[in-house]
Amino acid sequence: MESALYEWFVSHQEHVNMSGELLKEKGNYFLKELYPTATSFVFSNGWLEKFKQRHAIRSFRRFGESGSVDMEKIEAFLPKIKEELDKWPLKDIYNMDETGLFYRMQADNSLATKQLEGRKQNKERITIAICCNTDGSDKLPLWVIGKFLNPRCFKNINRDSLNCKYRANSNAWMTFLIFNEWLQWFDNRMDRNVLLILDNCTAHGKKENFPLLRHTSVMFLPPNSTSKIQPCDAGIIRNFKGYYRQRFNRQLLKRIEDRVLEPAKISILDGIVNAVAAWSIDVKPQTIANCFKHCKIKTFDADEEQVDKEIEEENKRVMGNLGAQIKELHYYNVMDINEFFDHPSEQQVTYTLSDEEIVAAIRQSEQEDNSMDDDSVEIEKISSQEAFNMLEKLEAFWIQQESVHASELLSTRKLKDVIANIKTKSMCQTTFHNYFLNNKN
Repeated sequence: MESALYEWFVSHQEHVNMSGELLKEKGNYFLKELYPTATSFVFSNGWLEKFKQRHAIRSFRRFGESGSVDMEKIEAFLPKIKEELDKWPLKDIYNMDETGLFYRMQADNSLATKQLEGRKQNKERITIAICCNTDGSDKLPLWVIGKFLNPRCFKNINRDSLNCKYRANSNAWMTFLIFNEWLQWFDNRMDRNVLLILDNCTAHGKKENFPLLRHTSVMFLPPNSTSKIQPCDAGIIRNFKGYYRQRFNRQLLKRIEDRVLEPAKISILDGIVNAVAAWSIDVKPQTIANCFKHCKIKTFDADEEQVDKEIEEENKRVMGNLGAQIKELHYYNVMDINEFFDHPSEQQVTYTLSDEEIVAAIRQSEQEDNSMDDDSVEIEKISSQEAFNMLEKLEAFWIQQESVHASELLSTRKLKDVIANIKTKSMCQTTFHNYFLNNKN
């Protein structure tokens, strides 16, 4: 109940004047929703004070809106930020940011309009949390937030093999509860002290509400400044999305060739696989390092003109490849390439949660109730023998090529060995099980 109440508090504190009586009232609401058969509970003043202490809630006087931060104010903040960041080695400074991704969106204006307005936008949306360090040597596994707790396409899938963490809520948004879980995961992953740079997104809450962190110091960037001085927001996410769109387009072209009825209607599993590949394979450490340098939030021994030139060349290369793919798709009403890279509607990753959505997020099993809206298809289970046969065909393919593909051929043969071992273990387990089954008497 208190988790739901605090989620509501964080989501609404900027829009509503909070009072103790209001917290008691909402606490009583969430108690009834989450525990309908629970005995009566008195939301006393003593409980209220302890709740506020547990979550570091204090009384503040409201002031007028601060307005957007202009470049002069950003420049004023930079020396303090640099002073702190210059204390840390490059590999120990991390930035995390979230982005929305319309994982089925095509580069056709009419189709994009239909997807974003005519269809259920959230059904085709995922939120992705991206995190990396300053020199690009550590790209953390993505966190992906979808709408469905157990999509049909996840059946027969080992989620640990996806090289990402999957979470769900009814709107595929980042919430304070999910962020707190991410933050604890991030800290547990570290074997040294690091600095984590965050923006002041509502879902991030405040430092005093964070879980106990052993290795992580957190720095919040000034409000309304992240598009200028947050590395993920200043090029890394854009680069990631460019590569994602390329992988989606390649899949789209293949599905068109295979005469799939709705070629753009890929599953969320397809979207996750494409996103993980774009992040782990395509986004280069040098691109990440250049984006950190471009933001000028740390003192670098680098040629600024050279950094900007490399960023521009990378953007042109990705945009050029994407433009060539779009021409192959022969759209009648082609979307502006920059908008396709990073659609404006994708930038929102959190919003004010309704009471019902908070309850559903706390009681995640309720998300099974909307599984009828899941349009993905269960993936057929593949036997080890079928996988082995596929690899034999792939091995034959490499041998038939005119140019030499020694590394690919070697990788294929190693995979054959892995599949053979899986098959052997499976047979041993089955035989062992049958032995005891047949001799249980």
